[in-house]
Amino acid sequence: MIVAATDGDEAAIQKILKFYDGYISKLSLHQLYDEYENVYMVVGSELKGRIQAAVMDMIANFEIIVI
Repeated sequence: MIVAATDGDEAAIQKILKFYDGYISKLSLHQLYDEYENVYMVVGSELKGRIQAAVMDMIANFEIIVI
């Protein structure tokens, strides 16, 4: 699947992003407070998008060396 993703197969890239979606969401969490000072953990969509873009960039630049 990684080889297909490095060749630009969009389905393979989407499968990899879906596989890591929970981990990326966890990395994107931040705290919000309401007027009563209750804490809520929310996923920051901008940060999540930046992480997903970084993963796609890493996939595009991934190099497989066969010895």
